[in-house]
Amino acid sequence: MNFINCFLRVKIVTRTIRTTVKELGEYVPGHTNTLSLNKIKEFVTIPYHIEWYKTPGSKKIFPLFLQELSDLNPTPKTIPGLITRNPYFDHAQIKYFIAYRDRKPVGRIAAFIDYTYTENGDGKIGWFGLFESEQHTGTARMLIDSAVEYLKANSCTKIIGPAKFNAGGEIGLLVDGFENEPYFMEPYNAPYYQDFFVDYGFKKENDWYSVNIDKIISKSYMEKVDRIFNRILNHRRAERFKDYKIRNVDFSNLRSEIETIRELYNPIWNEGNHPQQIKMTDAEFDMLALGLKEISLEELIFIVEKDGKPVGISVNIPDINEVIAEMDGRANYMPSTRFYSPKDIIRDLKIFINIKKRLRQKRFSRMRFFILGVDERHRKTGIDSKLFWSIKEKALELGITRGSASQLADINMDIINPIFKIGKTAMTWRVYGLKV
Repeated sequence: MNFINCFLRVKIVTRTIRTTVKELGEYVPGHTNTLSLNKIKEFVTIPYHIEWYKTPGSKKIFPLFLQELSDLNPTPKTIPGLITRNPYFDHAQIKYFIAYRDRKPVGRIAAFIDYTYTENGDGKIGWFGLFESEQHTGTARMLIDSAVEYLKANSCTKIIGPAKFNAGGEIGLLVDGFENEPYFMEPYNAPYYQDFFVDYGFKKENDWYSVNIDKIISKSYMEKVDRIFNRILNHRRAERFKDYKIRNVDFSNLRSEIETIRELYNPIWNEGNHPQQIKMTDAEFDMLALGLKEISLEELIFIVEKDGKPVGISVNIPDINEVIAEMDGRANYMPSTRFYSPKDIIRDLKIFINIKKRLRQKRFSRMRFFILGVDERHRKTGIDSKLFWSIKEKALELGITRGSASQLADINMDIINPIFKIGKTAMTWRVYGLKV
């Protein structure tokens, strides 16, 4: 019996599953580059490993890989027509981190310093962003620790985020509105992320909003606007608009149109009511404008002129997330970590071809109010309301019945007041700060 027991004895071996954070690579302009496109692609794929995004409650829509690679690429390595370098990194350093549990990726974070960004009295500012994590406090804390220690080692005294890479891109952590499907370039994350940062000691800096507008919600307000404009146009007060002109952009004269929009963008968006805003360089603006041109319609981009001089702009983009959501098996797809993966390129190309087809057919039901602003000297003249009215008329003509105005800073009352009259808050993103 003892002999038999020896062979029946079961030895239980407990294996410790360890979580580690790997320094993926760093880029410092003119000094350090330990990144490659393959490393950046590995970083880009991490959201696909977050289990919450595969649940029925998630509305996550994954972006195009080639676009993400271009956005996150500080290196000189490019592939013409597919992957470019982001000129943001001409004035910013960055380090990417990935968390692994039992050698499987379970999270990521980026820490970066924009040399052009300052805040009065707060010393050197560091940023974090592109955060993802499994639902595990230990993993999240290790990632945040990695970013904080890197920024402290680079003499930062305050850390803010999350962002990609400031208010000119995608800003804030989603804290409300998880039931809503995000529009193009609206951040979306798991609901448990907020607790990670609050528990770590981060404090609220400010909030950003999206306001969803549809023809039912906005009907009564827009009918009121219609009545007002009909009265104005049939009254001598119409004279107030005689020196103003609202026109669409002309893509055949793209370089000139980009210059016109550039003249307006930085002065309007670098006022005090746009926190975390950084003036775009010419190279950054060109990258943004040329990228948006590929997914835009001339009819939805407006320039306001007074006596021939531009004083306002509105850039509205068909929501390409409609196409991605229709075509992408987001819960099951698992991308390759190789930047030149044929299956990932095919996935992107199929989506992009369908986007271009829908643009030719002008067949979208949603759009995002991406850029909207009037020079402060021309606000409250009625021309801003007339601009809203022009957008509404053209959108309905194209069959667009829903839109999202985002991202709107909580202190920007000049835009929040009129927008809140024609829509309802759908999402709230929060920017956090930490003194170190």
